Amino acid sequence: MTPQREDAAAASEQAGSWTWQGRTETAIVRHLLRKNISQPPRRLRVWISEGATARLRLQQELQERWPACDIEVLSCYKPLVSRLVGQLPTWESRAPQTVDLQYPVLEDAHPERFLLEAYPLAGWLRNKGAVFTSQPLPMDEPLYCLTVDGSVTEIPVPVRAATSVTGERVQRMTGRLVVDDQVLDFPTASEQLWEAYLGWLAEHEWPEAAPYFSALQVTARFPFERESLNYRHEALDLGEALSEEFYFGTQEFFLTRAAVPGQRMLQTGQIVPLVTSDDEVILEITLRDAQTSPIQACTELPALASLERPLSSDEIVGWQTVLARGQETETRSVQGRVVMTFGQTDGSGSGMLVTAGQHANESTGVVAALRALDEIGDRSLLTVIPQENPDGYALFEFLREAQHPEHMHHAARYTALGDDLEYRQFSPWYEKGGRREAMQCHGPQVHVNLHGYPAHEWTRPMNGYIPRGFEAWTLPKGFFLILRAQPEAQRLAEDLADYVTVRLSENEALMTFNRDQCEVFAAHSSERPYRMLHGTPCTFSERANLSCQIELITEFPDETVTGPDFLLGQQVQFAVIEAALSWLQTRQRMS
Repeated sequence: MTPQREDAAAASEQAGSWTWQGRTETAIVRHLLRKNISQPPRRLRVWISEGATARLRLQQELQERWPACDIEVLSCYKPLVSRLVGQLPTWESRAPQTVDLQYPVLEDAHPERFLLEAYPLAGWLRNKGAVFTSQPLPMDEPLYCLTVDGSVTEIPVPVRAATSVTGERVQRMTGRLVVDDQVLDFPTASEQLWEAYLGWLAEHEWPEAAPYFSALQVTARFPFERESLNYRHEALDLGEALSEEFYFGTQEFFLTRAAVPGQRMLQTGQIVPLVTSDDEVILEITLRDAQTSPIQACTELPALASLERPLSSDEIVGWQTVLARGQETETRSVQGRVVMTFGQTDGSGSGMLVTAGQHANESTGVVAALRALDEIGDRSLLTVIPQENPDGYALFEFLREAQHPEHMHHAARYTALGDDLEYRQFSPWYEKGGRREAMQCHGPQVHVNLHGYPAHEWTRPMNGYIPRGFEAWTLPKGFFLILRAQPEAQRLAEDLADYVTVRLSENEALMTFNRDQCEVFAAHSSERPYRMLHGTPCTFSERANLSCQIELITEFPDETVTGPDFLLGQQVQFAVIEAALSWLQTRQRMS
């Protein structure tokens, strides 16, 4: 049973903006109880997505009303993990020996969706030395069957069928009220906001061709709580999840209208989702001109080699100013920011291009690229673009401050036009001009392209849970290398990978980091999208249309970390640059 939209919400529209208000899940539960209970219940189960504080408050309220009733208020988001996190203190004093998980496999869901949703169970248990096994539940039921040292617990999974932005049927988490034998489903606050936003997108009159706007700001406020899972960077955070839904869902909506072959090429305009916690459920949508602010070169610059946080835009410009030798070239981004290229190669085709910040929320590579300019004495073979996407980086800074510093912030991933600069195929080139000129003028043999990916689980709970098109990146799996090569350069790519990974294997901290993350990843997924080389996961592919012989893409889980993990990330990114350059110099001496 779903409350009708007119009962649950009200909308208003003003020039350039649209506002919608929904109802909190606590309010919906109270309404359903008033409407459906005529006598005191014997058993009451409530699943909501509001945080631990709100769940406890609602449980106390209901227990005071019906003292004799068996009442539990639970989380409908990652219900297994939410339930078990409360048992971690008990496991600290008495660690389990064996844990077996039977997970549901449901129609309209990825076969391992609920095994992934059980993450980081394997990480918790690995830290305690327990043996963890898993297999699909033999019956088609939405529940987990967890056996801990022989003791069996069944944990229901409140889901219902829904339709994704792209039209596929999916299983979506749902609010649920079970009163004795009566089951009543209702939309969570995040689902209300999501459906209201999709409705607005569908009803709005859009231009026939992209870009559809300069900037689309989607601001949502609803009751949620960031709940730490006491494992690395993991947390239950529906604010982040809804922000990701707004960003990728907007792209998918316009892809269905534009007949563009992929989201990386579509120039929608800049999408700015901002999701924060509030006592009410409110959606505000504004179409506006993109905002730019001048960047001033910072004069008090942090040391790069020991840096444990992303640089600010001002610090990046400051470091580029310090490192300039008068031979740099500049291009401008869509919003007018400078993209600087440092290069001294002679166009012989024997050099190396290093780029960072193509995806602006991947920040360890920017530090490593600047370190290459600062610390590598002989730069004769190097061309370096330390920050390719300054517009995205400015949005990354804004979102880290306005929403949360540890979120992934994929909205900052692409350019202010909404596309991935690597896939831009026509002028005006804007920020891609730097890379195009570097390829044409300097003729590098190797392109080291510094990237990152989420440092914690990436979910899309409104659209099937697993991010569509990014299935391989849902969980961290260590520092990852992707090698692409022209057909005649496949052996060279293998040789380069071997050389670089041997160098990386000398870093004991990285090897432990990779081993830990890969083992936990393997416990929650049967996919093995990599080959291990000297302790580093790698993939290889042939690309006939590459602009140089070999492209080496690095992927460190840095979205978004600070502290020791950031330091490790920028160090190993820099180590790859050094190793690839050493490999190239060795080949040059031998030729």
